[in-house]
Parts: sequence; C-alpha cells; structure tokens
Amino acid sequence: MVSGLVLAGFVAGAVLAVVWPLAIFLLSRRRMTLLLRNVLVGAGVFFVFSQVLEKALHLYVLKANPTTAEWLKIHPVMFALYGCLAAALFEEVGRYLGMRFLVKPSGDPGTAVAYGLGHGGIESILIGCLGMVQTLYLAILLNSGRLDTVLGPAIGPDMLAQLRVTLEHLSITGLALGTLERLIALLIQIGLSLLVWRAVARRRLAWLALAIAAHALIDFPPALFQAGLISTAVVESVLLIIGAALVAYFLYELPRKPAPLSADAAKAIEPAP
Repeated sequence: MVSGLVLAGFVAGAVLAVVWPLAIFLLSRRRMTLLLRNVLVGAGVFFVFSQVLEKALHLYVLKANPTTAEWLKIHPVMFALYGCLAAALFEEVGRYLGMRFLVKPSGDPGTAVAYGLGHGGIESILIGCLGMVQTLYLAILLNSGRLDTVLGPAIGPDMLAQLRVTLEHLSITGLALGTLERLIALLIQIGLSLLVWRAVARRRLAWLALAIAAHALIDFPPALFQAGLISTAVVESVLLIIGAALVAYFLYELPRKPAPLSADAAKAIEPAP
C-alpha cells in the first residue's frame, strides 16, 4: 500500500511543477520584457530536439543497434557519459538554433529568461507534472487491488513485480527530493539559456561550447545514479549546490530597479517655467 501522505505529495508535486514556472514568470516580468512568442519557441524547440530527435537516437543506440546496446549495458560509466552528452548536445544546439533564428529579441536578459521559461516550463510539465500524475494513478491502482488486472496483461509478470516493489517503497522523503530536483531543473534551464544567448548576441560559439559542457556536467551525476553507480543523496547534494549557484546568478542578472529620486533631485530636473 502507498500511504495517504505520499499520495498527497504526488498531488502537491504535480501542482508545483506547473505553478513554479508561472511564479518565476510573474517575478521576472516586473523587471524585464518577456514575450509569449519566446516562451513558446523555447517549449517547441525543447520538444522537437529532446523528445523527438534525442529519443530517436536513444531508440537506435540502446535498442535497435545490438552492438552499442550491449556495450553500453556492460559499461555503466560509458552509458552515463553517453546519456549526459546526448542530452547536452541536442538541447543546447536546439537552444542555440531557436534563439538564433526564431526568437524575437526583447532586451537582456528578458529574451533568454523567456526562452528558458518555455524550455524548462514544458520540461517541468512533461516530466514533473505528468510523471507525478502517472505515478499517482499507478499508486491508486495498487491501493485498490487493480494493478494486476489493469497492467498485468500489458507488461508481463516480471515488470509487474518490479513495478509493485517500486510503488511499495515510495516515501515522502524521496518524493520531496524528486520535486526539489524538478524545481532546480527550471533554474538550470534559465541559466543555460543566459549562456547560449550570449553565444547568439555576441556571435561567439565559445559560449555555446560552455553551455554544452555545463549541461553535460550537470546531467552526469543523475546519469551515474541511473546506471546504479551512486546514491540519490549524492545526486541531490550536487543539484542543491548547482541550484543555489544558479539562483544567485539569476538574481544577479535581474535588472536593478532605479532608486527613487530625492525631493531635491526631482526639483532640479523639473523644466523651467
């Protein structure tokens, strides 16, 4: 059985995955110009490059090609390296092309922030919100005793048993850490967008190379966890440090509000009668 507290945590996590991008949008638009077009470009480019093109490569490398699939299976470090490099290359090259040819510049840092909100926002919805809803549905099936009858014929007894064990070991702590990871991921996407926008605005591909390297480095610990080489605690600790650095970077990039004029200064600039 999955506890009611964990079920409530799934609902809260799904809501946060949608509310978090909206909260950052509302905070940012008071300091900069955010165009809806640029948000939509970020979301669309992420979907095409990450969810279509990158997944097509994974389908070939990890399933259709038995040579690469078997080699990566017996070399978990290389599997982790392949995963983080593929994600970095597809997402950052897509980000560069989207910013170079599709966005409408709205001033710094508004162009990059709007794009990052689209890129990270759709990722938060697809992976965070929909992932939470899907797992919540599976947990409800388990609690109601219908998991075997609904999924058994489709996935087979081995996968069903593995799914049951996974659901039975869900905890509110693990769920909270996963939710925190998705919140930090949005800040990461905005930070990477700020880097790539420099590559576009300054016509220097070195900034794009830096973004690719940073993205791969950020994704490497989760990839090692997926390969079973490190623990969740290590991954979350690394992401917390990265998230704190990105919050500081993002706040530093926000345009400063002009200080109010004193009465003497306001009088000095009044037009003469």
